[in-house]
Amino acid sequence: MPLQGLPLAGLAALWLAGRVAVAVSAWTGPLAAAALDLAFPAALLGAVAREILAGRNWHNLPVCVALAALLLANGLVHLNAIGLAATGTAGVRLGIAVLIALITLVGARIVPSFTTNWLRKRGETLPAPFGRFDQVALAVTLAALVAWTITPAGRITAVVALAAGLANALRLARWRGHRTLAEPLVAVLHLGYAWIPAGLLLTAGGVFSPGMLPPVAALHALTAGAIGTMTLAVMTRATLGHTGQALTAGRGTRVIYACVSLGALFRVVAPIGPGLTALSLSAVLWAGAFLLFAALDGPLLCGADLGRVPRQTYSP
Repeated sequence: MPLQGLPLAGLAALWLAGRVAVAVSAWTGPLAAAALDLAFPAALLGAVAREILAGRNWHNLPVCVALAALLLANGLVHLNAIGLAATGTAGVRLGIAVLIALITLVGARIVPSFTTNWLRKRGETLPAPFGRFDQVALAVTLAALVAWTITPAGRITAVVALAAGLANALRLARWRGHRTLAEPLVAVLHLGYAWIPAGLLLTAGGVFSPGMLPPVAALHALTAGAIGTMTLAVMTRATLGHTGQALTAGRGTRVIYACVSLGALFRVVAPIGPGLTALSLSAVLWAGAFLLFAALDGPLLCGADLGRVPRQTYSP
């Protein structure tokens, strides 16, 4: 709530400035690009930390740790671009690891929560509550992500990633996603989260059998799969909720979910199977999912008074 109006617009402007600065860094130079690009994560970290401290909301401190790690990861990439240290690859891996950790952490709240709300209305068995098993799964996942960031091809990394993949697969099964197929708005959260155990298991497979499972397949499962799908899943749901729409996925939204899921799948199998054809299909489908989101949900988000959009007039 404290970030509304001009402060929120300023934060968005910082993000956009960073994107433009990196795009034109050949003309502005790496130092200027780094300064502008690092401004957004620094400002966001400051805003979140201020709210946590003001409200003494200590259980959200891990979000500050994650944002600080993202800032560090971005800084490592820029140090490499400036020529001060060969830290670019490590920075990219750290950034991806932080985003997967956030999905694992936040997903443990929103996926079973939204599933519980949907199943309760139908009188069905609810997902297993957060417990000791989830704590162990989170700890093993964080250990796997740390190991992957430091030594992506290490044997220890493979063993821990295998354990984390199995733990997250079992964790996902406990959330009863198979009972939500009638509502894609809920089911897509399970689908997006499923890419995490898939990516972790592929990470282990890429170390134990690199000839059969190229390590890059795991990378795309975590990025195009988990990050891409969960981003669209949350954005579409938030758009409907904040604009007063019924929380159900219309035809267009279902196409968005199909495109991003198939795009991720083709990207993962491209290094293993049909290569260029799968790569091209992946590019068209994955980018198409975000373009379709902009076309369908953009008009709602740009409305003059979002709170007064009638529910019955829009079914994306």
